[in-house]
Amino acid sequence: MTFEDQRHWDARYRAGKGPVQQTPNRWLLAHADLVDLLAQTVSASGETPASLDVACGTGGTVLWLSARGWTATGVDLSTEALRLARSTARRLALAHRSRFLQADLDSWRPAPAQFHLVTNFYFLNRPLLAHLRDAVKPGGLFVMETLNHFWQQVKPTTNPDHLLQPDELAETVHAWGWEVVDLRSAGPETGVTTDAVVARKPYS
Repeated sequence: MTFEDQRHWDARYRAGKGPVQQTPNRWLLAHADLVDLLAQTVSASGETPASLDVACGTGGTVLWLSARGWTATGVDLSTEALRLARSTARRLALAHRSRFLQADLDSWRPAPAQFHLVTNFYFLNRPLLAHLRDAVKPGGLFVMETLNHFWQQVKPTTNPDHLLQPDELAETVHAWGWEVVDLRSAGPETGVTTDAVVARKPYS
């Protein structure tokens, strides 16, 4: 990512044209019971459940997790998106459980084994995926949804490097040796142009 990328996204958010989400990702929301069960298990062990959302934008997923008792961290390139996220966290009295970091996701890397839940929505950075895998604690979850190659039929100008190839997400997570809890590979016949996964890191 470049300074031009940051200026582009900051300008979009300032103009009210950025993807302002005050709700969590729908794939994550569909697995709310699983997320809550993980939080309960972690809390019962004496820890506070900790989450990381990559390319968090204005923090909809982060704030949803914070409201459910998680210590939630969001990372994004855009100064303006994070300003909006922090403002919402204060308004909802969630700032004490919400942390927002500005970072270039081409070079930023999370510390290993720091989070019980790592989420990644509508952002594909292939070199970062292995580091997100390593950031999950044993027994924790990785939840991801992003556009697949069928999206080019909707928007042909999309850079194909930003789109999942057929079975790419499933093969990536299977290669980690993780338990795949839920998986969706979609095509144009379904009207869905994203692939998504929920996977659990083994304890050993």
